[in-house]
Amino acid sequence: MQSDSAEENPKAAGGRDLAANDAAELLYRHATGSIGVSVVASTFLVLISWRQTAQAPLWTWWGLMMAVLILRMLDVRSWHKSRTPRNGSREIRHFGAGVLSAGILWAAFPASFFSTLNETGRAVATIILCGMAGGSATVLAPSQTLALTFCSALIWPATLFFLFSSGFDNRILGALGCVFFAVMAISSRLAHGATMRAIRLSRANEKLLATVTIEQERTEAANSNLKEAQVALHEANRSLEFRIKLRTSDLQREVSEKERYAKELAQLASTDPLTGLCNRAKLIEHLKARLVDAERSAYTLAILFIDLDKFKEVNDIMGHYAGDRVLQLAAKRLASGLPANAHLSRWGGDEFVVVMPDLEHGAAAECLGTILRLALCEPIQVDLETVNLDATVGVALFPEHGRNYDELIRAADVAMYTGKEERRSKVRLFDPSLSRKLTERRMLEHALHKAIPSEEFSLVFEPIMSASEGLCHGMEALLRWRHPQLGEIAPSEFIPLAERTGDIIALGRWVLREACREAMTWPEDTAPIVSVNVSPVQILSGSFVSDVFAILADTGLPASRLQLELTESVFVSDDSATTSVLAELRSAGIQVSLDDFGTGFSCLSYLRSLPIDSLKIDRSFIEGAGGDSRPIVKAILMTAQAFGFKAIAEGVETPAQAEALVLLGADFLQGHLFVPGPLPPEAAREWLALQPRKLLLGQKKRAHG
Repeated sequence: MQSDSAEENPKAAGGRDLAANDAAELLYRHATGSIGVSVVASTFLVLISWRQTAQAPLWTWWGLMMAVLILRMLDVRSWHKSRTPRNGSREIRHFGAGVLSAGILWAAFPASFFSTLNETGRAVATIILCGMAGGSATVLAPSQTLALTFCSALIWPATLFFLFSSGFDNRILGALGCVFFAVMAISSRLAHGATMRAIRLSRANEKLLATVTIEQERTEAANSNLKEAQVALHEANRSLEFRIKLRTSDLQREVSEKERYAKELAQLASTDPLTGLCNRAKLIEHLKARLVDAERSAYTLAILFIDLDKFKEVNDIMGHYAGDRVLQLAAKRLASGLPANAHLSRWGGDEFVVVMPDLEHGAAAECLGTILRLALCEPIQVDLETVNLDATVGVALFPEHGRNYDELIRAADVAMYTGKEERRSKVRLFDPSLSRKLTERRMLEHALHKAIPSEEFSLVFEPIMSASEGLCHGMEALLRWRHPQLGEIAPSEFIPLAERTGDIIALGRWVLREACREAMTWPEDTAPIVSVNVSPVQILSGSFVSDVFAILADTGLPASRLQLELTESVFVSDDSATTSVLAELRSAGIQVSLDDFGTGFSCLSYLRSLPIDSLKIDRSFIEGAGGDSRPIVKAILMTAQAFGFKAIAEGVETPAQAEALVLLGADFLQGHLFVPGPLPPEAAREWLALQPRKLLLGQKKRAHG
């Protein structure tokens, strides 16, 4: 059903859309009251009719009416809560469906029950229906078509009943129903016209207001240009001021205004407009003065660098208005928790700096940092939402950690950043070693950005052997990084760094592509699967599935020859999202293996629901597979068998370990027993080409048997 406003205003599509949006908004805003009236009216009809008519049809009618009204109320509530852009015409059609459903039920009442009601019951029911029709002419005024349709459903069934009933009084009532419908049609048209004129007037007022705003801006710009001209004129006449003997009152007022403006500018130049605290420039000025006092009086001075945790989530989820409000409330809490001689300022963003002079010892500064952090941890109420924040505080002391403002602020910032990285202490005192570590980490971070284009990464491969057949089942791709100056960098050092910086997405994509490309070069008659380690950051990146499918298509590697290895930690942050991604990959034929099993948070309650194919027993258990670790390894293998998973034992270095694992039921073995170390791509191809058909271990076992 199209909006009547769009029918009456044959202008551009934009104008029709705006009118339809306004009409839809009016319909939904006035719907709650009309639904409530419908509930009362329908209930009252049932109460006056239940002694005069059959109970089952009557209560069935009332139940259907309640169901329709409840659905309409849910629709209205959903409309009020929705924040997505609306299409007015579609919203009117949606609203009209609910109104017409109710109208059909209202029309069904006289058609179904008037014949069994007495004259009083029919009269009361007719009055209720006419009252509902009269109210609808106003409530549904934004859509004349909807209003007339609903009025027809309410008036005509009863009117026709009276017209075709015997008796002069019934025909009079039928004629009055016709007249009443005509009056309602005219009233509906007049109400619709008034409503649409109000909507057009509102739009015209908005346009006029926008025009006035533009004119005001132009006027302000002209005033600004005029002020600049006045300043220029004043500067040109300064050389003549010594000749002026008498100053007029106007000139005195001008001088007074200039002094007031100068004070306001000085205030703005030193104050953060959002929180009212001193800004960075004022902080540096204040800190310089306090350092002079500290040098002269030989007392300890502390700098506390405070950074709000989870503040970005507030901005992303609740919007910048809520973020600004949180910053204002956080500033008030910090100010209320400080001694009188402390100086608080906003450094920028969600960072604050406290200058605390005249301390007896450094522990007092850490204690103050703890107090301030606990104050920020209290829930913050923003409108109707509760925000829970935390903070990390870095502390630097004068003169131990620096003798000028720049050194002290940088030291406090380094301490704060280290506390945030280590996640052990939320209040961190600066240590000179932190600066060196931060410098080294930043150097490594910078080198990591350039490592892929500089072709510093390479892959090596370690075989995964089938315990039952003695064949090479798969080759695990392992990443290596050789930096031109720093040399070999361990994966345990650069992989977590890549995850923090986001470089893991591009790096993981490169590893997957290179591993698949290399797997396509292996001898076809013994071509194993290729196993690639995957980071949780990759899984939740949003593009991982499409990346995998694109790489398989580009390299030509069958999905059945790819296995993805991931650790249990991937299921901690977003179990449902991870499960969905892995299920989609497995449905394409890709295998999934759970790496380092037994070292994380393994539990049967989540293991049974994971979309995986195999478990990889951590190498820490393999060393004692024939001794102390035997019960653990056996339990893991039994768990894998119970859930239908294959079991891979990594870190197998001796024949004794291999024999014990085979006897315990391991499906695949991996380790230095089969190759002295991971193989470069060319060596891996040669090794695969020379593979014997049976594992040496199996031959030895048969010989001993």
